[in-house]
Amino acid sequence: MPLSELLPTVSQLSHQDKLRLIHFLLLAVAKEEGCSLEPTEDSDPNNLLLSQLASTTATVWSPQADSEGMKALSELLVAAQESANA
Repeated sequence: MPLSELLPTVSQLSHQDKLRLIHFLLLAVAKEEGCSLEPTEDSDPNNLLLSQLASTTATVWSPQADSEGMKALSELLVAAQESANA
């Protein structure tokens, strides 16, 4: 099912169901990445998610660390500014 068809249904969910969906998606993506965020017997239920996330690694990309990305972003901003002034 395309995301465009799914979003209207998701927007109608209750707050609690949206949180459940976020939790489900987090577990699914973690599993796809080879991480397990499922509780273990010796885990503290109050800090379970935080401790599991702390034990994983993440890669963060920023255009500030990429000269080509900075140049492209700068060109986009200049073009947007010129369009707004036209």
